[in-house]
Amino acid sequence: MRTSRSRWLRPLSVLIAAAVAVTSFFVLQPFKAAAAPDTSAWYVIESRSSGLVMDIEGASTQTGAELRQQHRTDATNQQFRFVDSGDGYYRVQARHSDLVLDVWERNADNGATIAQYNDQNGTNQQWQVQESGEYVTFVSRFSGKALDVWERSTEPGGRISQYTPNGGANQQFRLIPVDEDPGGGGGIEGCSGSAPIVCHYDVAPGTYEVTAVLGGDEAGSTFIEAETRRTMLEETPTAAGELVTVQFTVNVRDPEGQPTGDTGSRGLDLYFDGRAPRLSDLTVTAADQRQLFIAGDSTACDQSWYPYTGWGQELPQFFTHGLSVANYADSGESSGSFLANSRLFPAMRPHINQGDFVLIQFGHNDKQTSASDFRWNLTRMIDEVRDQGGTPVLVTPIVRRRFNSDGTLNNGVALHVNGRGVDLPAEMRQLAQSENVSLIDLTSLTKELVEDLGPEGSKALYLTDEEGDNTHLSEYGATEYSRLATEEMRTQGVIPADLFR
Repeated sequence: MRTSRSRWLRPLSVLIAAAVAVTSFFVLQPFKAAAAPDTSAWYVIESRSSGLVMDIEGASTQTGAELRQQHRTDATNQQFRFVDSGDGYYRVQARHSDLVLDVWERNADNGATIAQYNDQNGTNQQWQVQESGEYVTFVSRFSGKALDVWERSTEPGGRISQYTPNGGANQQFRLIPVDEDPGGGGGIEGCSGSAPIVCHYDVAPGTYEVTAVLGGDEAGSTFIEAETRRTMLEETPTAAGELVTVQFTVNVRDPEGQPTGDTGSRGLDLYFDGRAPRLSDLTVTAADQRQLFIAGDSTACDQSWYPYTGWGQELPQFFTHGLSVANYADSGESSGSFLANSRLFPAMRPHINQGDFVLIQFGHNDKQTSASDFRWNLTRMIDEVRDQGGTPVLVTPIVRRRFNSDGTLNNGVALHVNGRGVDLPAEMRQLAQSENVSLIDLTSLTKELVEDLGPEGSKALYLTDEEGDNTHLSEYGATEYSRLATEEMRTQGVIPADLFR
């Protein structure tokens, strides 16, 4: 199983945070004199407590966009420089927006939001950079408070706010000059960083063929993600001196994640990560290829935040180039709301062309939908997909992890018998027969797997331990469920055999 960039970074940061929390509880690091950062350099700014770096949320260029912590990618919204304000104070300017860090609304309270704003050189935009060993602490001239990883969070997306200076590791940051970063994307245009190697291309929404040459002089181990955590290639080892060429097709949308969200940046983003990522060459070209669309809910969608993962998010890794996965699944959607929302089925429908495929999974949120309405909603999707020249495929919803005392899932909650007594998977099975549509019975397939693993073993498929959630999937569970769907599509011949990896 591949090692996620989110997964392998997080345990390290948790250990660091735990260690420094114990230390700083007993011994507060004394602040030394103000430092003088190089005003000509761009830096990524790394938290000592979490190992994550300062990031303008969503790469927004708007005033008021908040300062958060995130995995390091060396993207320009993670790069900052120091503008001298005199008297030992500096404004901290974001490279992607030219805006500066600001104590929002001149709030002097602990926990006040730190956001970006137009450079006015006000005291609420001026920071003293105080040395603390090989780390620095940022103290606001306006409030006297220090930049602080709120509540010592080690999670991506955690707030960076202000708090009374206390010498804690969550108030200590390391300045890393971007130009001194080894690897730097291997000199490939559009790429930066080394672990992960992050590549960005300002391309219009559409379909793109990607050819990547993995490997190099040293042994490596690389997996590839695109856009919002879509897995394009499982972790692939390369020996020293070995080069492996891989190809895949990627769908670029705006927004790049869930259609009703605002996740990610415009253009194409590729991430090469793993135990030792190696990238020797990369080519991106526009393409006109078949697409596999997904219409569904949060269990299938492109989830933004780890550990939440949709099974559709893991699907691309099982297909070779020539087929892109266009995931229009969206959190909270029922069969009816997906049809009604202009950003969902109405937005997806015009992009469906002759030879494309559309997976349709609903049920989790059809809690009060009548049998007749459920069939009508699905039938309308089937008809409109066919009108566009596409091939509809019904997919019954994955089970909820809700066990009976005898270790089975034979109950309405697990198997999607809704509040009106409608057996939604049964309705889909009958509709597939009457409409002559292929059916991927994920309800039955996931029921078998969960029951085989049992109450304890099946926890890893879901977010039971992490979030107390027995509906949504872990990265591991999403991968295994997408594998089940892929194998069933291959067995039934739903998709041509030459498109499977």
